Amino acid sequence: MQFRLTLRPTSTQTLVPFNYAYRLSAFIYSVLADADVQYAQFLHDQGYTYSSTRRFKLFTFSDLIMPQARVDARAGGLWVNSPTIEWVVSFYVDEAAQHFIMGLFQDQKCVIASPRHRTEFIVERVEALPLNITENTLYLRTLSPVVIAQKDERGMDQYLHPADEAFGPLLVSNLLAKWRSIPLVADREDWIADSLTYRFVAGRSEPKSRLVTIKENSREETKVRGYYGFSFELTGPKEILELAVLAGVGRYNAEGFGCASK
Repeated sequence: MQFRLTLRPTSTQTLVPFNYAYRLSAFIYSVLADADVQYAQFLHDQGYTYSSTRRFKLFTFSDLIMPQARVDARAGGLWVNSPTIEWVVSFYVDEAAQHFIMGLFQDQKCVIASPRHRTEFIVERVEALPLNITENTLYLRTLSPVVIAQKDERGMDQYLHPADEAFGPLLVSNLLAKWRSIPLVADREDWIADSLTYRFVAGRSEPKSRLVTIKENSREETKVRGYYGFSFELTGPKEILELAVLAGVGRYNAEGFGCASK
C-alpha cells in the first residue's frame, strides 16, 4: 500500500527543520499506536527478522514535497511557501489492512519538533496510489535518499553512488533479505536471487547526496549519507518488485530512506 498525504500548515510561517525524517517516523509509530499498540510496538522494537542481527520494519516514506520551499541555513530549515505540502507513505501490508491504515492518518495532527523548532501540520487528505505491476521490469524514481554502504578495511561504512558497480548487488542483497524476513512467504527459492537485477538509469543531472542525522541530539545519534534525484530499473519477480516499492530499497527505510515510486 502506497498513499499520498496532503498536509496543511497550522501557521502562516512554517519552518521545517533539515533533519525532519526521524520526527516523521515517530509520527507514523504514534498514529499506529493509537489504533494498535501491539502492532506499533512490534514494528518499533522488533520488525521482521532475517537473522539475529538483521530486522526490517517494511515501511518507508518520502521526503516532504514542498513546492518553492526556501532554504534558510541560519534558521536550520526550510520555509514552507505553499498552502499545502505532500508526503508519500508506503506499507508492506495485506490488502485487508490498507483502508484501515489509511483511515488512521486522516485529520491527524503531525508535529515536527526539535530543540529549535516546532512545526505542525494537519492531514487534510489521504489518497491511495495504485501499484499495478504488470511486467517483470519496473522503472522507479527516488522519493527520498537511498542508503547503500559497504565496509572498508577499517570496518567503516563507505556510502556508495548509485552508479557504483557494487551499489546494485548490495541493493539486491538487501531486498532479498527483506523478502526472506516475511513470515509464510511461499517461494524463497534460490532462483529469485539469480533473476533479480538493478540498473542505474542516467539522467540529465547527476544524483545528489545528502548527509542526514538520525536521532539528533541523543545517545543514538547517527549520520548517514544517501543519494536521491535519480531513476533506476529493477527486474525480477513481481512480488519482489512490489516489496521494493512498499518496503523501500537500501537501509534505514523506516527512518525515511529508500522510498521510490513508479
